[in-house]
Amino acid sequence: MKKTTILLVLVFVFNCSSDDDSSTSLDLNLLYGQWYRVGLCQEQNSLFLDADGTYESFRSGAVDCDDSEPDTYKFTGTYTINGNFYRPNELTRELIVDGTNLTVFDFEDPNLKREIIELNDTSLVIKTYIDNGNNSIDLLGEYSYEH
Repeated sequence: MKKTTILLVLVFVFNCSSDDDSSTSLDLNLLYGQWYRVGLCQEQNSLFLDADGTYESFRSGAVDCDDSEPDTYKFTGTYTINGNFYRPNELTRELIVDGTNLTVFDFEDPNLKREIIELNDTSLVIKTYIDNGNNSIDLLGEYSYEH
């Protein structure tokens, strides 16, 4: 009986799996450093991720660096990685270039998800969407970066 109990306990322990999304499958060393949005002005559309958990991001959407129309914002803060999900915590927001198109970032939707769907030596792709629950999502975009 004692051997059977031990055997059952061992089978149970080794067959249990966790649905916890906290383990990461990403090589975080590949994540750290300066990333530039593909197809956009690099100096106005970049993301710097430091190994200490801080980030700096410039966003404008400008394709041409000489285009004075879009606003360019600088964001800084901290971030966490949970599984394949990147979650920034914005601490500062600064308008760097005051263009003619006003962009408003009023709030961060708590259901906003940023999933890293590709990461290698030269490429970072982040899928951004809102999780509405009930297997319903609104895709906001996939953003490609390169070193």
